[in-house]
Amino acid sequence: MYLNAGIIGLGVGEEHLKCLKKNRQIKTIKIFDKNPRKTTFFAKKYKVYGCKNINEIFDDNQIKVVCIASNDDDHSNHIQKCLKNDKHTFVEKPAFLKVSDAKKTFNTLKNKKHIFFYTNHILRKSERFKKLQSLINQKTLGKIYYFEGDYNYGRLNKIINGWRTNIKNYSVTLGGGIHLIDLSNFLLNEKITEVKSYSNRIVTKNTNFKSQDCIVTIMKFKNNIIGKITSNFGCVYPHFHKLNIYGTKKTFENHIDFAKIFTHRDKNTFYKLNEKYKPLNKGLLLDEFLKSILSNKNRNKYIKEVFDCLSVCFAIDTSIKNNKTIKIKYFK
Repeated sequence: MYLNAGIIGLGVGEEHLKCLKKNRQIKTIKIFDKNPRKTTFFAKKYKVYGCKNINEIFDDNQIKVVCIASNDDDHSNHIQKCLKNDKHTFVEKPAFLKVSDAKKTFNTLKNKKHIFFYTNHILRKSERFKKLQSLINQKTLGKIYYFEGDYNYGRLNKIINGWRTNIKNYSVTLGGGIHLIDLSNFLLNEKITEVKSYSNRIVTKNTNFKSQDCIVTIMKFKNNIIGKITSNFGCVYPHFHKLNIYGTKKTFENHIDFAKIFTHRDKNTFYKLNEKYKPLNKGLLLDEFLKSILSNKNRNKYIKEVFDCLSVCFAIDTSIKNNKTIKIKYFK
């Protein structure tokens, strides 16, 4: 059995294209970018079909799966068109910027039970974080009581000069912190019940970026774990997913080159985890998604992961807007 695929957006979408080209169960690939030069360039480079119009992908009944890697504010519209045409959809994060759009898609997927839908929460494929998940499940760290994650974007020029300046009320939580929220779900397998968030716009003041560039969120989990997640887009720091997890027996601390597991309260009583944190192949989750479509497995699991994570992100933005603690309302 094989699938024909389409790709919309050829920034990160190139990584999707590399993945699809290597997959033996993908027969035909069509690509589109709103910049026609990009479409032509990548069509020639990878020997695939370059579309002059995006509807060549949506309207092609032979295209069964579509990868969406367009700008964030285009995702929802592209998702709706894919689902309308019964296409399995794999989208870069965030899938949606508005609760109403997410709710509409969630309800559509209830009625289209044959359609698979997933978001590229790529930290799930980090070898280091997979090892950490195993340690947590084996109770090596003891009982987890505190989760601390920071999304340090470290690419100021992209924020103040790129497409994000064109999005009204751009959310750095949906644009970046979402990775740490999904990672908390992946590692702890516990639902977040409420959030209280604080924000500022100091780094990007007097620039073209008009949204809050730093958001700190305090979270409570169902099993009494507490947590903190920061979305820090203007930091003078390398692009990095900082992570500390505290258990009653041991503590995990992430570094760029390696991680530390502290076994005692003295500073030198730790051992290293040398599993790679990065680089991450953006196509790893896509391969898994395609296998699930062909085997008809994990559909509901994928959808739950996407919308559980979005539920927390939307609550964080609501907490900022209303300056109060927000109980999480999960999609049902």
